[in-house]
Amino acid sequence: MSIETERKFLIKLPDTELIRKCEGCRVLDIVQTYLTDEANTGAERRIRKVVEDGETRYIFTRKEHITKMSRIEDEREISYEEYKALYAEAKGELTKTRYAFPFSGKVIEIDAYPYEIGGDALAGCAVLELELESEDEAINLPDFINVIRELTGTGEYSNKKLAKKIR
Repeated sequence: MSIETERKFLIKLPDTELIRKCEGCRVLDIVQTYLTDEANTGAERRIRKVVEDGETRYIFTRKEHITKMSRIEDEREISYEEYKALYAEAKGELTKTRYAFPFSGKVIEIDAYPYEIGGDALAGCAVLELELESEDEAINLPDFINVIRELTGTGEYSNKKLAKKIR
């Protein structure tokens, strides 16, 4: 378990070929499935199928809010069998392509969604996430990032809200 401190921004979707040229860029195709929340804590639980360079991994994550920017996070890789068993609890699901690349000592993650997930509001846009060491840490973004507005703590365009109900 660890504490995740993160800021989120709605951005104009940069040229994905430009992003791919960033040194150390990783491109991940993600199917993210939300499970029933824990009744006693309200903790968010999800599973992911992540495909990168033709390799598939399965990940379980449990997150519990501390503040608008920080959460307790428990994340671990799971087997395909565990993934399928947990999938029985699926409540919502989305797909996205994540571009992750190092910049200024951090890893910038840009999530691009199929337009039908966010409707017209996400057409030509993406969500940028940046993990920080503390809530008051200054941030630095590449010049090619055009921030529309900050989403931190708003819940707006959260993956859980964008997920399509499947049960």
